[in-house]
Amino acid sequence: MDWRNAWRLHSASANFCDEMKHFLLTFLLSFPAWAATPAEIEFTMQQILAREGVLFVDYSIGGSGKVILLFGINEPDWRIEKAIKALQSHPDIKDLTWVKTDTNFCPIR
Repeated sequence: MDWRNAWRLHSASANFCDEMKHFLLTFLLSFPAWAATPAEIEFTMQQILAREGVLFVDYSIGGSGKVILLFGINEPDWRIEKAIKALQSHPDIKDLTWVKTDTNFCPIR
């Protein structure tokens, strides 16, 4: 093999590596960010609700990570707003729906 053939082989190999890097980067960026599991979301919610002092709440977490919060009428509005802001700002909680009901709830602790 002379040096010209060796150079062509090396150039083809370098081009292939560049194309593979481009393909892999495009492939990996096409996936959404890793989503938290429902168990991780529940743990995060429990931590935030406890930190904010929320007592009168019921919640449900769907298999897709959708969170539904029901606040009792006996939960103060200012505490609900503070908890909702904290929950919405957490990166693990993507889909949050909440409502204040007209029912008294028992405390969760």
